[in-house]
Formats: sequence, structure tokens, C-alpha cells
Amino acid sequence: MNFEELKNIKKVIIFIENEKIEGELIEINKWGKMIISVPPRTKIIPVELGKRGEVFFEKDNKKYFVSGKIFSQGVERVVVLPETDILNERRKNERLETDFIPVKLVGKISLFHKEEINGNILNISLSGAKVETSMPLKEGVFYDFQTTFFIKKKPYSFSAKCKLKFMKKIRNLYLNGVEFIEIDPLSFEILNKYIKELKHELGKDTLNY
Repeated sequence: MNFEELKNIKKVIIFIENEKIEGELIEINKWGKMIISVPPRTKIIPVELGKRGEVFFEKDNKKYFVSGKIFSQGVERVVVLPETDILNERRKNERLETDFIPVKLVGKISLFHKEEINGNILNISLSGAKVETSMPLKEGVFYDFQTTFFIKKKPYSFSAKCKLKFMKKIRNLYLNGVEFIEIDPLSFEILNKYIKELKHELGKDTLNY
């Protein structure tokens, strides 16, 4: 699918820093630059410029999304500059934006060679994460996903096995979507608690705005 095929799309959903914004696509060019109308009371758009976010939409009963930079154009419009192609949305669990959480990915490339890649977690769900790295992850390789979550200011080690679902290069960085394929019960409980804490903090921020 190319960007020009989206001209008949109207309803879209923007996710930026855990805020969900319903909008209407009013213009798109062949390079994917979008102008989207948003409610005038949208709180994050007028003050947060150039933030990375995602635009979700449906076409022919299938879900898709595009990642890119989001800029305000007044209080009722935003401009999206895509940094990825149009990607199929196959995620089953809600993902939440995180602070840049360090993560180590260790993959067995061959019988005698392991690859270690350091990166930062950008968002996470019960089924996967988006990770920013300076080196690309490899398709068909299972990685040990190792990080530490802070829950109520206490550190909890988390590990899982994951595999690459999609990857996009942006300048000298790589955005990697990974799917968790094996998590032990303790790590799953830690992940579940961490996501609940993220949602709780998001709720507090909304109430205090």
C-alpha cells in the first residue's frame, strides 16, 4: 500500500506519549505528509512539538499504522511527517509509551557466536515492545530481552525471549518492533505490574492536568 491510497481515509487515531487522540485526515501527499484535524481541547499537541508518535487507521477491515514526527499547526490541526512505511497492525495488546529504558538484546547468531545489542525501550505491552538501537536486529534470530523495570521506585529484573517483527532505519538509528515469544511466570508478573503502574501514572497525569 502506498500513501496515495489513504486519500479516502477519514478517521484516524494518533498515539503520542500515551495520549490517544481521535482525528480526521484532511490532506496527505505522495510522500505521506499528513494534515490531521484534532479536537480543539487536545492538550498535548499545542505544547509538544516534534514528538514521535503513531497514526492508526483502518482500510478494507484491516488495521495499519505509520510512525513519525508530529507537529502542531495551530490548536486544531497537526502535521505528521512519516518515518516508516505503512505497516500492518497485528498487535493484540495495548502498548504504552515509556521513558527511554535501557535494554540488552542477546542473540545466538551461530553455534559459537553471540551478538549483544544495547538499546532503549520506547513502548511496551504484554506481547512485545518497540526498541531503538544503533544496530539492526536480525530476522530469524531469537533474542534474550534483558532489562530492569522500576515499580514503586524498586528495581525488578525482567527477561524474555523475543523475535523481530518489523524494523525501520531512521537516520543512524533503528526502530525494532519485537514480539515476546517466551516469558517465565515471574517475569510476566513483573511486566504486568509495570504496565499497570504506567497506566496508573498516566491516569494521575490526566487528573492533574
